[in-house]
Amino acid sequence: KMKESDCAVSVYGSLQPDASVRPASEGRPCSSRRMGRAGAIVLGVACISCCVAMAIGLSMMGTFKEMASLLGVSAYPGDSSYFPTWAENGALRYYDNSDALGQWSPETGPPYVKHVTMWSDPKCVDHTGAADNVRRILGLKTSWHNHKWNTNNYISSMSAVQLRFLSRNSNSVLVIPPFHDFPTLTTRAMAMLNDYVLVGGNTMIVIGGPTGVLFINQNLAGPDGYGYELEPKWVDGPYEMQTAATGSAFQYGAVTLPAIGTQVVGVTTASLPKEAVSYYEASEVSVLFMLPCEAGRIIYIGYDYSDMVPSWTDILLLALRASPT
Repeated sequence: KMKESDCAVSVYGSLQPDASVRPASEGRPCSSRRMGRAGAIVLGVACISCCVAMAIGLSMMGTFKEMASLLGVSAYPGDSSYFPTWAENGALRYYDNSDALGQWSPETGPPYVKHVTMWSDPKCVDHTGAADNVRRILGLKTSWHNHKWNTNNYISSMSAVQLRFLSRNSNSVLVIPPFHDFPTLTTRAMAMLNDYVLVGGNTMIVIGGPTGVLFINQNLAGPDGYGYELEPKWVDGPYEMQTAATGSAFQYGAVTLPAIGTQVVGVTTASLPKEAVSYYEASEVSVLFMLPCEAGRIIYIGYDYSDMVPSWTDILLLALRASPT
């Protein structure tokens, strides 16, 4: 309680605290403020010292690109043409136990490649039609929140950085689904596709119709480098299992495969190269065959999967077993 002697009378007669009389405790805030200013000065000096040290370190270590190289990352991660140093050379095996989702990028690195990867470019692949049936048969999941084809099991563009990583994979499967618009590949993309089949022991499964045959003819060079001249042809079924299926994964398929309208398109057996293996035929037309390609192979399935047909569904699953694991 304030004493009367500690107060002064104002001109209005009310009592006011006398400024000349201060409690002892009023000196403490001033001391705290002085200590706070001193701490701020010390912190500022420390920050300036750190900046100077960093500048000296940068000048000694060289450019940012050289520093990034030491860290094993891209100097320009926003540019898809640059890659981390770990992705520049050597074979890379798929890693199917990863829980990572999202498409591979130079920043995130492996594992990108799963055992089964499907081409999903929406410009040429219909995500609601036959290609979606292929996806469901293979058990490839879409993203959980928006159901887009953007998990590690899909490659959206043959010109994207993923193909460079995929081309050096080993013992995996790349599925080329039916097209609604035929794609055009760059020379670089074609070279990497052929490396994928020829070098790594991988399997390319090409599915359905004249577009699938044309894709093989235009983009794949084959073991001799001269490519293929497959002649597409439709014949009525049923299509009978051949003796060549014995000992292969396809020996577990149906004895005959049904014709589904005009949705099963094969190639003439005369147009197959001598090293080809035909598994199902009718009237000298093969609707399921394999093209050996040095370490890898191309498997062509003539049905486009516009409808779910059990015997043809089994064939697609058996094609996965034809690839080494």
